Amino acid sequence: MSTLKRKLKNGEVVLGTWVTINHPDVVDALSELPLDWLVFDMEHAPLEISDIEVLLMPLRGVDISPIIRVPWNDLVIIKRALDIGAEGY
Repeated sequence: MSTLKRKLKNGEVVLGTWVTINHPDVVDALSELPLDWLVFDMEHAPLEISDIEVLLMPLRGVDISPIIRVPWNDLVIIKRALDIGAEGY
């Protein structure tokens, strides 16, 4: 069970923010903060699955859960989001 899921199950406060800028330096800077989650917004930001795959790289080795807001309820996009490492969609 991820730290995020454990904290939510225990009723703890979790903190995070949204990522809409397509640059890994942004995620790298955010990975230094005491955050529990990051939402990568494909619905209202110019982010594609291939972009998010690169953006997730700075999160390797940190305890921040990546969540992807998919543009619509499309099973193929949801499966791709999960395949690249999203813990939620």
